[in-house]
Amino acid sequence: MLFTNRAELQGQFAAVDDVRLLWRSAGLNPDSYYFVVEGCGVVDGCFGPWVRIVSNVEEVDSLCKGSRPEALSVNKIQLVAPPSMTRRSEFSMQLLSEIRIKEGSEPRPIYEFVTHDGQVYSSAR
Repeated sequence: MLFTNRAELQGQFAAVDDVRLLWRSAGLNPDSYYFVVEGCGVVDGCFGPWVRIVSNVEEVDSLCKGSRPEALSVNKIQLVAPPSMTRRSEFSMQLLSEIRIKEGSEPRPIYEFVTHDGQVYSSAR
């Protein structure tokens, strides 16, 4: 979950389908992973690029399937991984090449995130 304080908002404005909030900063849960998804599509009535920060694989999948007009194509997905996932001392951001479900975990999926350079990280805790 991303969070911010009201005092940290730079403003908000009405968009075609929602209310958009402009943040100065946002906090990340230090135990969670996130995805930065970049693509092209229809945003506020015009075709152009967009970037979304999402916190679950289902939302990434929805964006990749183009189920919303703003997500006509996805160009890049990056994993924002917490230290507990990567065994590093801080969050890291790495380009993904694949998200897969670990074999045998289908009822309660355990995801494996394969980075562009071949590292594999697991959603299992």
